[in-house]
Amino acid sequence: MEEPATVGPEETPPAQRSRTFDSVMPIVVFLVLNRFAGLGWAVLGATAWTVKAALSRRHRGEAVGWYLPILVAYLVVRGIIGIATDSEAVYFGIGIGTKAAIGAVLIGTVVAGRPFLGRVLHLAIPVDGATRAHPVYQRVVARLTVVLGLYQFLTSAWDVWLFNQTSVDGYLVIRAVVGWPVGMAVSLLGFWYFDRALRAVDGYPGLLNLLEAGSDGGPAGSR
Repeated sequence: MEEPATVGPEETPPAQRSRTFDSVMPIVVFLVLNRFAGLGWAVLGATAWTVKAALSRRHRGEAVGWYLPILVAYLVVRGIIGIATDSEAVYFGIGIGTKAAIGAVLIGTVVAGRPFLGRVLHLAIPVDGATRAHPVYQRVVARLTVVLGLYQFLTSAWDVWLFNQTSVDGYLVIRAVVGWPVGMAVSLLGFWYFDRALRAVDGYPGLLNLLEAGSDGGPAGSR
């Protein structure tokens, strides 16, 4: 129930609506089934819907690469463990722990000198090879990777606190209501910083121009 809902510049309005719907429905399914049928059915229903949503991305022609099979495997294993243990703490704890582990890995890629965003960001924002080789770009993607890792840690800590302070229903609803706008705000700040910092690179056309070129199928630079 924690699949990222990033919207690419090439997505059509129907695709955006479909992804929004698929982001909300696992929560609704879990809340309804947990109340009327129990935790096991809630985990099964939410997992099934999230797996269906992930597979739908491929059917819509989205480039998912290695991400899809890993996501599906993770969701299935997490669901099986949640059903087998019949424990809300275990089921949600796996998700929280995974988020913290992702944060550690992200920061580790910067320490290792291979920041994660430096290897994948050009797949979403068509920055040319010359810009990606520039020291300013390398510094920007390293900083953004660290910020993304720290964000995973902070949201994990928030999840732990919230889970211990409220019911499962309250945890899911509050986390969704707070998490989505906060995540959107952090993403927008990240894009603003990316655009502002890269203006120091000669020939950088600006983020909006890059996104427009990518969505129109125009030159995306050397990848």
